[in-house]
Amino acid sequence: MTIPLVEHPDSVAIVAVEGDQLVCVRQTRPGAGGTTLELPSGKLEPGETAIEAATRELAEECGLGADEWQELGAFWAVPAYSTEFVHVYDAAGLWVAGGSALDDDEDVELERIPLVGALARLSDAVSVAALALWLEAR
Repeated sequence: MTIPLVEHPDSVAIVAVEGDQLVCVRQTRPGAGGTTLELPSGKLEPGETAIEAATRELAEECGLGADEWQELGAFWAVPAYSTEFVHVYDAAGLWVAGGSALDDDEDVELERIPLVGALARLSDAVSVAALALWLEAR
């Protein structure tokens, strides 16, 4: 049996913390059959670096910018059937960058949750792994 390989561009996940609150997004995901609670994230566009994608995604999904960026690590999302490689960034010194600019197919709502207990509230493995990298780096 051959498992189909999903060709997927690299992506980014952003851990953005303000005080004791984690910046998250709630969005509809067809595979989950409803909404999920995730870290801001997205795929790299052609010719874009990972840090450029992280900056763009934080602005598009959350309407935020950051003064400081630190790469926390990277990992394969689901190497059994996908080529997606995820770059994780810590965004600090957050500021309002204006309104979000979502793609037509995106249904994203900004949500801040308490950092304590956040791992148990996140809905997807990429977000859980990215937050674990951030917690390990503290």
